[in-house]
Amino acid sequence: MSNKNIKSKATKSNKPTKTADKQKSVTARIIIFLAKLTIASLFTLGIFLIYLDAKVRQTFEGQRWHVPVQVYGQQQKLQIGGQENLTAITESLIINGYENVNYVTRVGQFSQVADLLTIFQRPFDFDDGASHAQQLNIEIVNDIVVALQIDKAAVSQLSLEPQLLARLVPDNKEDRVLVSLEELPSQLIDTLLLIEDRDFYHHYGVSPMGIVRALFKNIRAGRTVQGGSTLTQQLVKNMFLSRERTLTRKVQEALMALILEFRYSKDQILEAYINEVYLGQNYANGVYGFGLGAQFYFGKSLNELSPAQMALLIAQVKGPSYYDPWRHPKRAVERRDLVLRLMFEQHLLSLVDFEYAAESPLSVRAHRRLAKKKYPAYLQLVNRELNQYLSSFTQKSGIKVFTGFSHRSQQLLEQSVNQQLPLLEKQYKQKGLETSMIVTDIATGEIRALVGGRESGYAGFNRALNAKRHIGSLIKPIIYVAALERYQQYNLASILDDKAITLKNGSGKKWQPKNYDGKYRGQVSLIEGLVYSLNIPTINLGMSLGLNNVADAIKALGYQHKLQMRPSVLLGAINMSPLEVNQLYLAIASKGYYRKSHTITKIISSKNEILWQKKQTGEQRLSGEAAYLLDYALTQVTKIGTAKSLTWRLNNKEIAGKTGTSNALRDSWFIGYDNKHLVTTWLGKDNNKPTGLTGSSGALPLFANFMKRQGVVNKIEEQPPGIVVTLFEQQTGNAVTEECANTVIYPAIRAGIRTSKHCLQEKVDRRSWFEKVFGD
Repeated sequence: MSNKNIKSKATKSNKPTKTADKQKSVTARIIIFLAKLTIASLFTLGIFLIYLDAKVRQTFEGQRWHVPVQVYGQQQKLQIGGQENLTAITESLIINGYENVNYVTRVGQFSQVADLLTIFQRPFDFDDGASHAQQLNIEIVNDIVVALQIDKAAVSQLSLEPQLLARLVPDNKEDRVLVSLEELPSQLIDTLLLIEDRDFYHHYGVSPMGIVRALFKNIRAGRTVQGGSTLTQQLVKNMFLSRERTLTRKVQEALMALILEFRYSKDQILEAYINEVYLGQNYANGVYGFGLGAQFYFGKSLNELSPAQMALLIAQVKGPSYYDPWRHPKRAVERRDLVLRLMFEQHLLSLVDFEYAAESPLSVRAHRRLAKKKYPAYLQLVNRELNQYLSSFTQKSGIKVFTGFSHRSQQLLEQSVNQQLPLLEKQYKQKGLETSMIVTDIATGEIRALVGGRESGYAGFNRALNAKRHIGSLIKPIIYVAALERYQQYNLASILDDKAITLKNGSGKKWQPKNYDGKYRGQVSLIEGLVYSLNIPTINLGMSLGLNNVADAIKALGYQHKLQMRPSVLLGAINMSPLEVNQLYLAIASKGYYRKSHTITKIISSKNEILWQKKQTGEQRLSGEAAYLLDYALTQVTKIGTAKSLTWRLNNKEIAGKTGTSNALRDSWFIGYDNKHLVTTWLGKDNNKPTGLTGSSGALPLFANFMKRQGVVNKIEEQPPGIVVTLFEQQTGNAVTEECANTVIYPAIRAGIRTSKHCLQEKVDRRSWFEKVFGD
C-alpha cells in the first residue's frame, strides 16, 4: 500500500477525534462559565443578603416607627380625707370615654350609687409602674373621700387614668398606638392568625403550602377570600418595601421574610405586625396598628371590643378602603360575618355568641374623623415647652407627655367665655370682642386651663401666648410691693401726694397724667392709692423709688425681656402677653415665692423611662412680710376698691385681685386668685380699637362667672411672725399710740415700726362721769 493511501486513511480516522475534543472544550468552557456565573451570583446574592440583613436590623432594632406624641391631662390622685367632688369625677370619666352603666362588668365602665363610685379602670402606666385593668371603689361623702378600694382591697390613695388630650402626629402622617403582645386579647390574636396566617408558628417566613391552600380556597369560593403571603411577608411589605407589584419586589419580600424569621422570634414579629398593619385613613393621616384601629373605628381600647368588633377590625386588614364600614357598610358586614363564621368553625366563638355577633350592627363611631384637638390653644403652649426639652427626633419615639391640664376648668372657662362675651357686646354696644384666660394652680405653677380666643377649639392666633397689649394698672401692685420691701421708709399708711403733676421726657415733651375720675385728693395713704388704683399717687411713689428699682421688681417677678423704663411705664404703658402677666402675679399669689408657670409636668419614653420631669423648685423673690402686705391690699381691692362688685358677684368670698385698664379703654384686664387658683383675664379687640370697657366692667365679670362655676376656695391668711397689727395716724401715716385720734389699723412689718408719742390731735374722752366710773 502506498504512503499516500496510508496518510489518507489516517487523516480520515482523526477527524472524529478532533470534533469530540472540540466539543469537550466548549462544554468545559460552558461549565467554567456557569461555575463562575454561579459563584458571582452567589457572591452577589450574599452581598444583597448582607444589605437586606443590615436594612432589616437597622429598622427592626432601632426606632421602628415615628410614633405620635401622646399628651395627657392632669393625673388625678385621690387620698383618704382629701377634698374631691363626685360629680366632677364622673364628668371626667365620661369625657375620658368611660361608659355609665348600672352594673360594672368590663373595662371602660363605671357606675354610681349614692356616694359610692365604682370604676373598671383600663390598664395604664402610672408613676409606680405599669398597672393592669382594675376595679376601683371610691366613696365620697360631703366632698370628702372616706373610703378607697382597688380590686376590693382597702387603700389609702389611688390614681385615676388621665385624659388623653391629643396625639401629635409626626411629619410622615402615620398615626398609631403602640401595644404589646401581652395587652392584646387572646381571642383577637387567635382570630388574626386564623384569617391571615394559620401556620404562622410553623413556617420560616414563606409558606408554599399556604400559597397552595389559599389558591384552592379562592378557586372554590370564586373570589379572593384568603391571601398566599405569610404574616411575615405582609410585615416586610408594609415596613420595608413599596406597594409596586413586581417579581423583583416579591423575591426581595421573600428573602427579607426569611431574614426576619432567622433574626427574631415569632412573638417579636407578630407584635411588630400588630403595630404596623395599615387599617385605614383618617383624612391626611394613615391609621396603623390595631391599637389605633380600635379607637378609629369604635372609640375604644382593644380590651373593650366585642367579638363582632374584633371581627370587623381584622376584616379591615384585607382592604381598609374596599371594606370601609362608613362608605361600604354592606361589604364590611359580609367580610365581618365571614370572619365570625371562621371563628365559630374553629371554636373561637360559641354558637350563642356567633349568632349574637352576626346579628349585631356594625357599631362603628358615628363620624369617621377622629376627634380634632379639642384644646388647641393649650396644646400650642405644650408644643412650645416640648421643643425646649426634647429634640424633634426624640419626639417621634412614642413619648408620653403629662400636663397639669384640667378638663373641668377648661370646660368651665369656655362656658364662661361663650356666655359672657355676647352679653357684654349687647350691654355696651360693641362688636368683635376677643378674650384670653389662663387658670394656674398656685401651689405648683401648673397651668390648668387656657383660652386663646372666644372661639373654643380654634387653632389660630393664640392671644394668651402671642397678643402683646398694654397692661394698664396691673403694673401698680409691683410698684407698691417694691415700696413695701423698703419697710424702713414705707408701710400701708404712708402718705402719698395726689396733686396735679407735669413731667417732661428727654426731648422736653410734657406729660400731665390724671386719675381715672379726673379728681385729686391732695393726699392719700399708700394702701388707698393701690386699692382705688389712683394714677397720680402711683407715679409719685414710682418716681420716688426710682425707675430702675421698679424695673428690678418687674424682672424679679419673672418678666424676661428688656425693659425701657420711662414714667409712663408706671401706669402700665408696657406690652405683655396674658401669659407673661400671669407669670408676674403667680409669685404675688404664692406669697412672694417664684416658680415658673408651665403645662408639662413629666415626659416618659415608650419604655416608661423618665426623660424629663419638672422639678418643684423656686426661690423667694419677695419677702414673706412684703408679700403678705400686698396680699392684704389686693384683698381690700375686691372688698372696697375697684373690684368691689365681687362682693355680690361671689357672695363675699375671700378673694384677692387687681383690675387693669389701658388708655382709651382698649384693654380690659382682671387678675384674681383664691387659695388655690390664679386666673388671668384679658378682653379687647384684635384691631386695638376702644372696647368701652374698664377692667371692672369687662374682664372682671368674665373672671367672676368662671369662679362661680368652678367654686371659690376662700383665701386663708397666714400672718408671718414679722407682721404686727399697728395703729396709724391717718393724716401723717405715723405709727401712734391709742391716745391719738383719727387713726386706722393696718398690718405692718415689725422691724419698720417706730411708734411716735406725738399726735396731731389727741383722742377726746367723750364719756359721761357715770360711764367713766361704771364702764360702758
